[in-house]
Amino acid sequence: MLKALWTLAKALTVLVLFLFLAHQEGDVNVNWGEYTLEADLGLFLIAILFFVLAALVFQSFFNLLFDAPARLKRYWRERSTKKAMSAMTQSLVLLSAGDYKHAAYMSHRAQKLLPSDYDSSTAAFIEAQAAQRLGQDKRAAEKYKGLLENRDAAFLGIRGKMQSELEAGHYDDALKMAYNANEMHPKQPWILKTVYDLETRNRSWQKAYSRLPQLRKLKVLTPAQADRDAKALLVALADRESEKDNEKQAVSNLKKALKIDAGFIPAVVRLISYELKQGHKRRARKLIENAWKITPHPDLVKYWDRLAPENTARKTTARLKWYENLVAMNPKAVDGQLAAARVAIDDGLWNEARAYLSMAEKLEPSRRVYRLWAELEELSTRNDEAVQAWLRQAASAQPSQKWLCMLTHRTYDDWYILAAPHNSFNTIVWDYPNHDILTGHAIEQSKKEGPQDPLLNSF
Repeated sequence: MLKALWTLAKALTVLVLFLFLAHQEGDVNVNWGEYTLEADLGLFLIAILFFVLAALVFQSFFNLLFDAPARLKRYWRERSTKKAMSAMTQSLVLLSAGDYKHAAYMSHRAQKLLPSDYDSSTAAFIEAQAAQRLGQDKRAAEKYKGLLENRDAAFLGIRGKMQSELEAGHYDDALKMAYNANEMHPKQPWILKTVYDLETRNRSWQKAYSRLPQLRKLKVLTPAQADRDAKALLVALADRESEKDNEKQAVSNLKKALKIDAGFIPAVVRLISYELKQGHKRRARKLIENAWKITPHPDLVKYWDRLAPENTARKTTARLKWYENLVAMNPKAVDGQLAAARVAIDDGLWNEARAYLSMAEKLEPSRRVYRLWAELEELSTRNDEAVQAWLRQAASAQPSQKWLCMLTHRTYDDWYILAAPHNSFNTIVWDYPNHDILTGHAIEQSKKEGPQDPLLNSF
């Protein structure tokens, strides 16, 4: 409507102008050699105006004629670009939907349709991702290589290559790619986390430990997570120094770990072992006592037993009194109650053994408690029915705490910084097996296969 009114306004303006010029009074005489041209002023002005308008129309016609090839080229360029963008969008949707074959086709089509001066790196990255999912590693590698040669898209190439190396289990090569990515984007959280995870996977303990302050500062890890990893890495560094016979540095690392968590058992037992080798029994005892109040663990009982005095003719209950001290430091520790019960049974002190076992049963009605009840019953009363009753209870009782992987619930005899066979970092904890999450066949399958590599979850 507005366009029509504007056209009408222009037509009326021209008409008014013509009428205005036509009503101008006067004559025009033009002398050219022997010729003399006489005309009415109004008609002369109208003729000039008509000539100017005709010239403008003629010029527009010729401009349109000569510009036709360029206009046609622009039209096809815009049409091709729109089709390319549509194909790229479709390829993204198909990739997300898991239709990798058609995603690869549409992304390849987008690259072909895009004009040569357009950046086709996004479409190339999509094609590489789709090819990788289809198992076409050579095709994916070629695309990633092309991206690496593009300064603006190099990061996409690095990220894609890094993911490819991770899926292939080439962690050394993946770490090199991660370092390159980190140089390009030094404060990108997911890159920092990937670098850190790869450093721990490659057992680069010192580099990983040195990176923790940055991860904490940028809030990639919470303070609690950073502390948890720090104490584990310090123990790993201590083990490495011990292998080099650098006991001084190993002890220093263990002490740093205990400053973070005085009850961290892997650090405590290593430091106790070192002190005992040096003949420092008082230091070893102090370490056990401090840790026992925080984290009563059966490994501490083993070292407490090594420090225990022997019974003599004059002191027939010396060992039991030694364990009573342990129980007194943490009465709610079931391992202390069981250790005291064990000593009482060995020394034939049935009543004392029953007292400790009763307390242990209240704290933890587990298999080991009922098995020790059965042993006590067999030795003290020889009552087979009572023994079998305790054993039946043991069969249906809950298991005791174990070293287990939080990801798979696979159990271990000791703590390790990497949980085999899947090598997840710092996932082994001292806890009760959670049968509500994984039971029976599911646990066995998890033990055999391990979880999906957590590193791949970054992508």
